[in-house]
Order: sequence, then structure tokens, then C-alpha cells
Amino acid sequence: MKQHFDCIIAGGGCAGLSLAYQLVSQRYPGDILILDRERKSNNDRTWCWWSKTPTPFDSLLTHQWRSLTFADSLGSLNASIAPYRYCLLRAGDFYSFMDAQLGQHPKVTFLQADVESIEEGETGAIVYAGGTQLSAEWVFSSIPNLQNEESASKPGLLQHFMGWWIEVDHDSFDPSSAVLMDFRVAQHHSTRFMYVLPVTKRRALVEFTVFSDTVLSKHTYELALQQYIRDVLYIDDYRIEEVEFGIIPMKLEKEQKRKGPSHVIAIGTPGGAVKPSTGYAFARIQEQTEQIARQLVKNQQPVAQLTRSNRFAMYDQLLLQILTKRGDLAAGIFSRLFRRVPFPLVLKFLNEQTWLGEELSVLASLPAQPFIRALLTQHWNVADSLITFPKIVKP
Repeated sequence: MKQHFDCIIAGGGCAGLSLAYQLVSQRYPGDILILDRERKSNNDRTWCWWSKTPTPFDSLLTHQWRSLTFADSLGSLNASIAPYRYCLLRAGDFYSFMDAQLGQHPKVTFLQADVESIEEGETGAIVYAGGTQLSAEWVFSSIPNLQNEESASKPGLLQHFMGWWIEVDHDSFDPSSAVLMDFRVAQHHSTRFMYVLPVTKRRALVEFTVFSDTVLSKHTYELALQQYIRDVLYIDDYRIEEVEFGIIPMKLEKEQKRKGPSHVIAIGTPGGAVKPSTGYAFARIQEQTEQIARQLVKNQQPVAQLTRSNRFAMYDQLLLQILTKRGDLAAGIFSRLFRRVPFPLVLKFLNEQTWLGEELSVLASLPAQPFIRALLTQHWNVADSLITFPKIVKP
């Protein structure tokens, strides 16, 4: 096997495979090496996103919904999300698609090996993997914390979840609508909600999601799921077909400043593709990798950072600060958002595609005091004791 490539992709997950797919689709002329400790094929996760336009993965979708549901102590609210559709793609189908597209491509090589380190060079980069030294003009890494040990030591707010794919013997679900957030679970001074994706009347993914700085015990996730399925979904007899578990960092990735051009580019989660305030990443990864491939084909310096207004970075930072310090306020905040703003506008806002007037209408729906306090604390370092939170955020 040769030691030098035009492009090395460290990490063969969603971001790495998506970048290779974009490079091949855009007819990048160079040789591509994909490095990972294993060739992925299992349904190890589920990706969801909303879209107005067709995608290359539409034929792979397990299901898609044209309406969404939000629920809390006031009850359940269902609404159309037109012109959007909410899409569900299972990892196994994605990996099979990528294997078919890339597995036999003459420009793509797969190597199963642990990536030990990546170093910047004068005219390229060097990767140490499986005891072998490899080099490339460009290296793209989706492996968390491989170059950033400071980030690894400060995880901050996390989105962590356990999901059960369950099946029942009687019609129990409405496959026409997905439950995006259901806050009818105990909050325990943090942000906790259920997420339900019914793909048939008898099969659904039920997921318990928590925003906090510490991961819970396995038993805590399981108990929350059991109680919700019994007390809210009113299902007593079901089979757990599959279990999913994940941890997503919820933070704004700082752009790395270098004196000269870099030949090592972070992509995916370490490259800032995760929406900090929501944890959604799949659609942003596709946008990021398409951008990088287009730049490489044009012989430009590849840039992973997506173009975003500073306003959205500020919105994300303020919400993250509230969720970190007072996660118990989240149910009231999201209740105000979904009960006062049309669902399609909420999705457009989360996609960072709104104009200022639309954003002001969204912000006007939210309780002012937590956000003002977060703004003052963030920008002027105001002591927490100067401004108090309301005990209850009423919708």
C-alpha cells in the first residue's frame, strides 16, 4: 500500500464518508484514503433533519413526516411543517449506500487502523495510524479531541440520550406525525424530554433526551423510558428490538487561528457541524462536506466553517448559558416558542435561514428575563445575584 495520498480522511463515520462521497460526486481528481478502526455497517445510530428540497438520501429514508408534535403539561400540540418534511435515516442504510458508492471506486482506498496522531507539515500533513506513517496534502479529521486536548478536558453542556426501538402487537402509534419534544417527564433541575418517531402504527423509536453536564446511569434512562411508555403512551406490552445511546457536545467550536494555511481540517462534530443549541448535525455535515469538496475541486484552501451570521452564534450562546445554569427553565422556554410561533418558522430559525424581522418575532415569543440575564452575564460579567430568575416561566 502506498504511503502518500492527495487527501486523507481520518474517521469513516457520517462526516468522513459524506466528504468522500462529495469528492467523488464532484470528480475530485486526487487519491482519497479513508482511515477508521472499523468498516461501519451496523445501525449504530439514527439521523434526523428537516428539508424543503430533495437529497441524495431520499431513497434510503426509513420514514418522513409532514407534521410534528410538541407536548408539555398544557397538553399536546400538533401542526404541519410545510414546506418542510422531517426525515429519518438509519445509519446501516447510510453505510450500505456509501459502501456501494465508494467501495469499488478507483480513487478511494479504505484502511482499518487506529489513528494515533495527526501532525501539520510544511507542505501537507502526516498521519500516524496502525504503526504506519502516512502523508497527504490535505487531512480531514472527524475524530473528537485528536488535536484539541483542552476541549477534551472541558466537555461543558452535553446532550445525551437513550432510545428504544419498540414494537407492539396492536396499533398504538400515529406514523403521520413525529413527537419532537414531550416535556411530560420529571425535569430534576435539568432539561429532559421524550422524542418519539413512529414509523408504523406498531413500531417507533422512543428516546429519552437530557441536556446536562453529566451523563446519567443506564438505569435512570431505562426507568424514564419505562415510565413514559406506560404512563404517557399507555403501552404495557412491547418488545425492545434495538437500543441506541449517544452523547453530543453542545458548545460553540472556536475557530482555530493559525499563522499560515492549515493542511489539517476538522470536520463533523469537532469541525463545528453540530448546531450547538439543538445537537442536529446531519444536514449541516452535508453542507459542510459539499463546501469543502467544491473548494478542493477549485484548488482553493478548504474551509470547514459554515457561513453563519454572528446573530445566530449569539442566540445559541445565550440559550446554552440558560440551559447550563438553569435547565429547569427549558420546558417553559420551549413551550412559549412552539405555542406562539408557527412550526415552519421555528424550523427556519433553527436552520439559521431567517431574516432579522422573522428572528425578532421568534425572540418576542420567549420569556425576556432569562435571556436578558444571560446577555448581561455573558457580555458584562454581571454577578448572578443582581438579577433573579422567575420561579416559573408560564407559556
